[in-house]
This record gives sequence, C-alpha cells and structure tokens, in this order.
Amino acid sequence: MASSARDRADLLDLILYEPGVTDGIGGAVRRARTALDEWPDGDPWPHYVLAMALGGLFQESGDQADLESAREHLAEAIRLGGREDPDAALFRQQYAALETGRWAAANAANPAADPDELRGALRMAREALDMTEPDSPHLSMRLAQVAELLVQVEGPDRLAESLRLAERALEDAHPDDPRMSRYQQTHATLLQARAEHENDRALADHAEVSAVRAGHLAPAYDPMQARIIGTLQRARAFRSG
Repeated sequence: MASSARDRADLLDLILYEPGVTDGIGGAVRRARTALDEWPDGDPWPHYVLAMALGGLFQESGDQADLESAREHLAEAIRLGGREDPDAALFRQQYAALETGRWAAANAANPAADPDELRGALRMAREALDMTEPDSPHLSMRLAQVAELLVQVEGPDRLAESLRLAERALEDAHPDDPRMSRYQQTHATLLQARAEHENDRALADHAEVSAVRAGHLAPAYDPMQARIIGTLQRARAFRSG
C-alpha cells in the first residue's frame, strides 16, 4: 500500500530539507538509504527520495555512478508505483528530466550524440502529461517538458505540435509560477527553430519578442539568461541574414 501524502512529505523534508542539518548532500544520501531500508517493502516513495538525493550528489560530485544509481532508483519507483500511485506522474516527470540531463552531458562531450537516446525520456514525459489533471499545478511544466523533447527526438517536422504544447504551457501557467521564464524561453526557442526550418522572418520577429519576454521574467543572474540571449541573437542574426 502506498504511504500517505503526509508521510511522503515528512520523509522528503527529513531527508532533503531538515532544518539545522549541516552534513550536506552526502548526509542526505545516507539518510535516504537508511529510510529505504526501514520503509515498508513495495512502496516507491523512498526510492524516489533516494534518487533525488543521488541526483543532487551527482551535481556536486560529477561522479557518473551517482547519476546511474539515481536513474535505477527512479526506474524502481516507476515500477513499484505503476500507473495508480498518486505520484506516478511525478516519478515519470523526474525520470524524463534526469534522462534529458544525462543526454545533454553526453551531447556536450560529443555533439554527434544520437538524440534517439532521448526517446525513453519522451515516452516518460508523455506518460506524465497524460496522467496530469487539467487543474494540476504541474501541468505547465509537463507540457513544456514534452514540447522540448518532442522536437529533439522527432525532428523539425514536429515543430508545430511542440509549439502548440509550449503555448498551452504559457496559457495554463499561474502568473507567479517561478518557472515562467523557462516556459517563455521554450516557446521562443521553438519559434526560432520553426522560423529557420520554414525560412520565415516573420516567425523570427515573434521569436525575438518571446525571448525578450523570457529575459524580463528571469532573474538577472539566472543561468537561463545565457540561453535566452542565445535565442535572441539567433533570431536577430536570422532576420538580418
């Protein structure tokens, strides 16, 4: 039987957000492993929490083994939770995000990395979106995730569909959603990609406007700003070319 929402929130707080704890992400991983041993068998939640801790450890250590272990525990959470677990969509969303980050690292090292390796991430992102209620606060994030992955995996022929998803993400997002700049940047990037694919300077104008909006939404020192500036420069270079 799945643990209650309260139990899950308490465990997440204990492992990752406990106030006054100073042992860093390594300590969080140790606590998560202990919780996994002590939690009732068959519940996916402690696998998910351990995966989140291991993902944080990878960000700090750069050790590929931490990333692979996070991937294994997310896959186990998905297996144990099936489609009926109350957090089934969350598990899939996070797995898709992890796989996307994993591929991005491989692509940075080898720009010829095969985007077909993202097909599993796209499948998980689509499943997460299909499981999401229309009034869910996670809807916009999952729409944007599918929009980003779809064109990466399926190619420019899916740009129209990807743009529709990105536009829905913007329409459905709460104005105070802290990820709004990401949704706007996704929209701008897809608009510019379509402008280049169809050789349409009017679309590049729209991409520039969307990128400027993304820049206004993102904090000044947010790493997202570098991506936004890149999209803006692409749009301007295309229009003047």
